[in-house]
Amino acid sequence: MPTLVLLVSCRAPWYPPSHKPTTGTVVAIDENPLKGTMVYQSLQADHYLEGEVATSLRLLVEAAKAAGIGAGKHAERREAWQREHDRIIAAERAAEAQARTADGNVDPLALVGALREAMPGDTIYVEETITHAGMLQQHLPWSQPQSFFRAGGGLGQGLGTALGVKLGAPKRPVAALVGDGSFLYNPVVQALGASKANDLPILIIVFNNGQYRAMQTGHLHHYPDGVAQEVQMWHGVTIDGPDYGELGKPFGLPGQKVERAAELPEAIRKAIRQVEDGNTAILNVVLSR
Repeated sequence: MPTLVLLVSCRAPWYPPSHKPTTGTVVAIDENPLKGTMVYQSLQADHYLEGEVATSLRLLVEAAKAAGIGAGKHAERREAWQREHDRIIAAERAAEAQARTADGNVDPLALVGALREAMPGDTIYVEETITHAGMLQQHLPWSQPQSFFRAGGGLGQGLGTALGVKLGAPKRPVAALVGDGSFLYNPVVQALGASKANDLPILIIVFNNGQYRAMQTGHLHHYPDGVAQEVQMWHGVTIDGPDYGELGKPFGLPGQKVERAAELPEAIRKAIRQVEDGNTAILNVVLSR
């Protein structure tokens, strides 16, 4: 059966280029599919639909219906994919539940599960964790438009991006999810000052694993049998950071440090209330891995 791949507002769908589908037709749909501002972009599409995305998708649906393509015709296939989707979701929830009971420490999955359950449904997430990016995209709910952003352009962009998102969507809660390594690249003082001065309250959650983990992962990728791996010596990886929850105090902003999984639900709810009261809140969550 022929395969159709739709790239909807997708900047870099496969890297390296050899990871593209080997069969089927690839269609790129975007206001500006070929981005000259990107140093690297390899869409390798067979067709490009350049224009307003929602309009393009609506016209495609209308054309499919006019050609006699309808949901009823493919009900069996849709049901099969629905079952697969449900299986994946059930496995994710089971993993979250298991993580919550693991020795009481804060497993990243326990934190993500607690966020999913406690955060309002219209929350906008801005991600700059790097190490936990895939997990967040997989487990967090972001079915509404404009609900998940990833800071780009190098480390240190997360807080500024989150404030910009809050400026553009003042009525929606904004959560900046930042690794402790990424957090230290950010202009924290300036961001907190801008938040307070411009009435832009956001929730900042520091995924604190005490490491520049991406550095070690990259090193292992390039030198899996190198000296660093052999002697377990990783220069520049360990972070002896501050209590990030205390950094808002000079601005009168609240913060908390969370070290146990059982503390997460109430800590997140408290932080949400503080943000709703107009204050940027920082959660320093110490992770077990």
